[in-house]
Amino acid sequence: MSRVISLFKENSIYLAIVVIFILMVVTSIFAFRNQLVMEETETTVKEAEYGIRKTNELLSWLHLTDMGVRGFALGKTQALLYPFELTLAGFPSDVDSVRALLIKQDYPADDFEKFVSQMTQYINFNKELIELARVDSIRQFKAAMAEDRGYGVWKSYEAFSVAFRKHEQTMKRDAEARYTNAVTGNLIIQIVLLVAGIPSLFLIYYRLRRQQSHQKQLLVNLEKNNRKFVFDPGTPIVEDTNEILNASIQNIKNASEFIQKITNSDFKVSWPGMNEDNRELNNDNLSMTLMNMRDQMKRIQEEDRKRSWSNEGLTKLNEIIRQHQDDPKQLADQATRFLVRYMEAQQGGVFVLQENEEENQFLELSACYAFDKKKFVEKRVDIGEGLIGQAFMEGHTVFLKQVPNGYTHITSGLGEATPSCVMIVPMKYNEKTEGVFEIAGFAVWDEHQQRFVEKATEYMAASLSTVRSTQKMKIVLEQMQSQTQQLHAQEEEMRQNMEELAATNEEMKRKEAEYLKKMDDDDE
Repeated sequence: MSRVISLFKENSIYLAIVVIFILMVVTSIFAFRNQLVMEETETTVKEAEYGIRKTNELLSWLHLTDMGVRGFALGKTQALLYPFELTLAGFPSDVDSVRALLIKQDYPADDFEKFVSQMTQYINFNKELIELARVDSIRQFKAAMAEDRGYGVWKSYEAFSVAFRKHEQTMKRDAEARYTNAVTGNLIIQIVLLVAGIPSLFLIYYRLRRQQSHQKQLLVNLEKNNRKFVFDPGTPIVEDTNEILNASIQNIKNASEFIQKITNSDFKVSWPGMNEDNRELNNDNLSMTLMNMRDQMKRIQEEDRKRSWSNEGLTKLNEIIRQHQDDPKQLADQATRFLVRYMEAQQGGVFVLQENEEENQFLELSACYAFDKKKFVEKRVDIGEGLIGQAFMEGHTVFLKQVPNGYTHITSGLGEATPSCVMIVPMKYNEKTEGVFEIAGFAVWDEHQQRFVEKATEYMAASLSTVRSTQKMKIVLEQMQSQTQQLHAQEEEMRQNMEELAATNEEMKRKEAEYLKKMDDDDE
């Protein structure tokens, strides 16, 4: 039972609507039926009245006939025949109308047809009377009039008309009774609709009000959740349905457009309405999450850009190293030129580790590039001397953002200026420092640019180390080739000496044999 009551409460508004709908359908059906009855009865009443009127007109044609003929007989004026002429013209039409009505109502027409036949004969009789009146045959005219044939026609009319009028009156009363019943039925149906409809309408109104209140509360909760999970503008909540729905739709639209823009790498986009006043209110919702995602993607893109920039620079530097790997002087010169330009610096130089005959190590300026013009200068720096010597000895990068006056100058057509930033990077490869790279410019370089220069100098150090090793091996090979050639020359000289000794030995043996033979000959 409780389940039924619960279902009734949940679906009461639908039940009320169904009840009203059923009442409206039933009312419409009965109203339509009653309307048809009313139209039918109205038609029947009009038809009955029409039949009575036409029946009365039939009698009037009889009177007009008598009046026209007798008037003409007295006055001998053609105009006095006008009533009779009206009968000739109108009587047949009324006969046809009444005959059609009788057929429609399925009413016996015997008496009517008898009246029509006698009336027709009477009209022809009156035509004969008119001709008698024209030739002044008054005696014959009076004799004919004395027959009083019109009375017989009237009796025939009475026989038909009394019964027909009674029939039409009965049909009219029945139609009016049905009309009254139809009107009463409509009134009863309207009363039933009113009695049953008012409670149903009240129930619908009550339920709609409750539903509207519930819907309003839902919308308020929607706005609260919208502010909690999507975006909170920090303004008071307005309990207006359109504003709440528009705000929700706008937030969804803002989120969609925001995601689309950051997908297209537009990281300048910001959430509409976000400002310093409401930023803290949105720390844990979708708007701030998207802003954080934008910042993170921006950082990733910036890191990718820096990584791509570094990789591209290292690739170009490797190409320079590959092209000049057999010439350390040209390698240092071209690498310095490339790095200064790629870093958008104004000055740079490479100091390469050298040894003198006493095996004392020092740094020698191998390449220098200043203000896009190569300057050939001779410069030697001892290990540990100045910032360059210290950087070589300690093996750590020196990064100066406040360059002391007089440390170095960048010269242009406008004069000389002290750079804003100087970077001194040891050129290390396999824990061995091959030299120092110094670069100066007016811009302060970022950390990724510093790492790029350190990696680039590592490539340069590896190349210089390889070139040094290649040159040392070349020198050793050349020495070995020279020694080998000397050994070959000495072997050839010894071979020739041996051949000469062998020839001398053979000559001595031959001379000795000749001498011994001569001595033997002398003894004999």
